[in-house]
Amino acid sequence: MDTQKVKFNESKFKSAILFLLSLDNNKTIEGKKKLAKLLYFADFNYFEVYEEPITGAKYRALPMGPVPDELEKALKDLGKTFVTIKHKRTGLPNDTVVFSLNITEKKVDSLNLNEKEKQVLRKVYKDYGGMSGKNLEIISHSEAPYNAVTQGEYMPYELSFYRDKTSEELIGA
Repeated sequence: MDTQKVKFNESKFKSAILFLLSLDNNKTIEGKKKLAKLLYFADFNYFEVYEEPITGAKYRALPMGPVPDELEKALKDLGKTFVTIKHKRTGLPNDTVVFSLNITEKKVDSLNLNEKEKQVLRKVYKDYGGMSGKNLEIISHSEAPYNAVTQGEYMPYELSFYRDKTSEELIGA
């Protein structure tokens, strides 16, 4: 499959964000960097197994790791109704952004994600949800999709095949 032909699915992208938030005990994720990496791992893991991404987002290799172009707009849209966005003072130059889910579990269950997509999102959250954005940055920097392109370039989904991961590691199957 040619990444150039992958279509972005805005609804699935927003659903993936909401589903990831729902997996946290406090229904929150601290940090845009962390959220971006969780989405990256989900899309690239899913692609490696099923040869299509969950969301079709376009990920750029940036200094802090893979970031989907569509993240800012999706968060702005979701922040109107479904997600509370707060800034947490850290004492560092930038505050941490905290995303909190505003909808019920029942609504999250009704999102347009199929069971295979939910399984991969659950596995990604299980493996990486307890880590900091900085730790996820380090892990993503060690992966082939990030290292095969230059800074600022898009990361083709096909590069997921060059990560040394088993299906068990990717989707828990």
